[in-house]
Amino acid sequence: MEHVNDISAVEPEDISFDAVEIAGLIVPLLFAIMAIVLVALSPESDGTASEDPKTASERIELIEQIQKR
Repeated sequence: MEHVNDISAVEPEDISFDAVEIAGLIVPLLFAIMAIVLVALSPESDGTASEDPKTASERIELIEQIQKR
């Protein structure tokens, strides 16, 4: 207890970020926001990607060929 007056609190070091560290934090955040916005603005995929270029007669022919096997 005789050295109580000699004890002092440790002062934290000043933290400074450089440009690379700041960019490393902000750029992924911007990409995430852009991805969310693009998904929200994308047109609905009802019928656009799943459209089959075959006509009804071609489909019937394909079904008949599969049934013959």
